[in-house]
Amino acid sequence: MTKKLAVKNISLISVFLILFGLFLTSCSNENPPLVSDVPVASCSDGVQNGYETGIDCGWTCSNSCFEVNGLEGDIVSKVILDNSNDYKLVGPLIVRDGGILEIREGTIIKATPGKNAYIAVAQGGKIFVYGKADNPVVITSDADVPMPGDWGGLVICGKAPVNTGTPSRSATADIFYGGDDPLDSSGVLQYLRIEYTGATFSNSAIFSGVSFYGVGSYTAIEHVQSFNTLGDGIAFYGGTANSKWLITTKSVKNGFFMTDGWQGVGTLWFVSGTTESGIKMANNNLDVAASPMTSGEISEVSILGPVTEGALNYSDGGGDFTLSTIYTAGIDLGIKVGANAITSVDEGRLIITPIQFDNVVPGFEITNYMGANPQFYFEGNTVGAGSSEAIPDWALDWTTGL
Repeated sequence: MTKKLAVKNISLISVFLILFGLFLTSCSNENPPLVSDVPVASCSDGVQNGYETGIDCGWTCSNSCFEVNGLEGDIVSKVILDNSNDYKLVGPLIVRDGGILEIREGTIIKATPGKNAYIAVAQGGKIFVYGKADNPVVITSDADVPMPGDWGGLVICGKAPVNTGTPSRSATADIFYGGDDPLDSSGVLQYLRIEYTGATFSNSAIFSGVSFYGVGSYTAIEHVQSFNTLGDGIAFYGGTANSKWLITTKSVKNGFFMTDGWQGVGTLWFVSGTTESGIKMANNNLDVAASPMTSGEISEVSILGPVTEGALNYSDGGGDFTLSTIYTAGIDLGIKVGANAITSVDEGRLIITPIQFDNVVPGFEITNYMGANPQFYFEGNTVGAGSSEAIPDWALDWTTGL
């Protein structure tokens, strides 16, 4: 039997009852306590109330909840998902201001294709993903034959500075983001794998695997993989988020994308199978001089081709970047500089040292840049994300498709 759990305005007491009920139902010799101020479950009204662990099922209802099916709606308090249940994402699941979504190790969430399904965290909301190397959290497609674009993706909106105006609204999920708190925290992402994302919904914007909009530096982002997306693998729109041990695999657009005033640090990134570029850096596509300028330090990166827009793509004003220990292989263009970013290279806003071009394809060019500062990059042998072209040790066990 399958029942539907609609996560809509869940109160703290109901979440407590859900979790306590799941424990009690596993113990046949224990009965739920009598709590006088909790209404008796109706078991037939289509609402999770009273002593129920799902909608009209579990605890004091005679029918059991075998599967938690139908995650959608608004989270306004705390909801915990763990690996004791199968979860189906059937629509937008949005963590609102004051809400908390905690996802524990080994949890698998399957999104239904064609249902406008995505997970978003609004300003003031928090998400805590506590996967482990041998037991990651996986959010994937529920299709029998999964395909890129089956569902949206993960969108997180914070209160850190952006250069698109404050507040701005995210292109996907249409949620406010940006502010004046560079130390803002949206929670923790740890050992998380996001698969088959990149759907396009009402406004023609393509979801990325994971999108960080104005996310602050107190958000922990470590060991995250985007696999098989029609959008960018991992994108930073403004904010001050730092990250480490990230992987993007098979992105139709860019592996990583930083724009709109992002100011952060990225270390140990591994990119493979991107259609456009491995890493795209841009200041602002509408105002190349917008402030704060997109800027960052990116180091220990491996980018494996083929690509069509360069291993590195510097465009729309570019920004202020220092890249180091960059390894590339199997590409035909190393560094693409857009026409509206040439001045930034001329002025020394892009520094790459060292970068290695290994196993290049016929017709290879280091860069299309022909400006006044040809010394903006320095070639040298590097190990990139740890093992040059090979899968780094830190990516073993919890990833897929490498």
